[in-house]
Amino acid sequence: MKRFFRKFRFYRNLGRAFWQKRKKIFILGFLLGIICFFSFYKLLSLPQETTQEIGLVGKYKTREIPLEIQQLISNGLTKVTEDGSVEPDLAASWEIENEGKEYIFELKENLFWQDREPLKAQDITLKFSDVTKTIIDDYHIKFQLKEPFSPFLTVVSKPLFKTGLLGTGDYKVTKIKKNGEIVESLVLVPINDKEKPTLVYKFYPTEEAARSGFKLGEVNILKEIVRVEDLSSWEKIKISPEVKYNRFVAIFFNTNDPYLGNKSTRQALAYAIKKDWEERALTPLNLSSWAYNNQVKPYNYDTENAKKLLETTNGDEEEEIEKQELEEIELTTLSSLLPVAEEIKKDWEEFGISTKIKVINNPYADFQALLATQEIPSDPDQYLFWHSTQANNISKYKSPKIDKLLEDGRKTLDKTERKEIYFDFQKSIVEESPAVFLFHPTVYTISKD
Repeated sequence: MKRFFRKFRFYRNLGRAFWQKRKKIFILGFLLGIICFFSFYKLLSLPQETTQEIGLVGKYKTREIPLEIQQLISNGLTKVTEDGSVEPDLAASWEIENEGKEYIFELKENLFWQDREPLKAQDITLKFSDVTKTIIDDYHIKFQLKEPFSPFLTVVSKPLFKTGLLGTGDYKVTKIKKNGEIVESLVLVPINDKEKPTLVYKFYPTEEAARSGFKLGEVNILKEIVRVEDLSSWEKIKISPEVKYNRFVAIFFNTNDPYLGNKSTRQALAYAIKKDWEERALTPLNLSSWAYNNQVKPYNYDTENAKKLLETTNGDEEEEIEKQELEEIELTTLSSLLPVAEEIKKDWEEFGISTKIKVINNPYADFQALLATQEIPSDPDQYLFWHSTQANNISKYKSPKIDKLLEDGRKTLDKTERKEIYFDFQKSIVEESPAVFLFHPTVYTISKD
């Protein structure tokens, strides 16, 4: 027993001596172990960098890429809200002088380009025809217009860039691949918020090519797709619909056509369409716009009224009324709207109008009636699309009243007065029916779960 206690005391004293000599190393190692454990745990908890590879349909030059992408990279002097109102962005404020012919912008201070150079008025490269730009100082810039132009504050919401695509936004372009002048792909990386994903945009010439790229794994997201087709049956695929209220689908009538130059004929064709779409478009304005007028003729399906209209003319009441001899019509469209064209063909043929569908690639080719999608500007100004002098007036419609309303609308600065003008414009354009406004289209975002 004594021998056991001697050994116990020996090892106890040896342990004490070893601890006294090595205790600093043990304590330091223990603390380092705790630090390493929590550091490793925190590292695992950090969001991992992700990349989204996004496919879009379209052919774009560098400065023509979709506005959605431009706004990730940079900002404009102003920004436009959902209802079309204008708010400050790079500009802190502005003044409108000389009866709407002068716009003086004051820039916000402490703004920087993505190359860390300060943003100054000298960097604003916006150029417009019939507009003179004057740099007042580093933070003030003046635009002198020859005539008042009320949509000007909306126009300067366009994102600004230095050389290439160097902007002021949350994302920076790190790589761009082009085929000649056409952009094939863009790589955008977040600048400050590392939780945001890297975005790789790839552009395809057609929806068919985009769907093939998705199937082959070239992209994991498709945006702005009109026709889902066989992808709807794929497993682990998420399909998200979105109604685009900044676009409308309509039938544009060639008003130079011997039959379609007649307002009653156009109205008859409008009444003869069932219009079973949920998101009806009643006018050429965005229904979220502050100038939208929903008190217009809806042209609900009414074949009796359509028959009466088809038997009248727009001539003087004293003239002999002649029955219109429209017996057939050619409806031109793009392949993406072919299912809609088939619905309209069925309605018109039930009404008694033989209908031929012609599918084209160029939406502005010669046509009798054209089924097409049109973008809606964020400002209610519709001068480019409906004024008789404009090439984009694809219906070739001419109306002194509508011309005057459009001219007044873009010269009037008071918002209340402009609203009255555009209410009258919408009521008139719907009544005259150079186009039948059908619906706001639905597009799809397709992603892999």
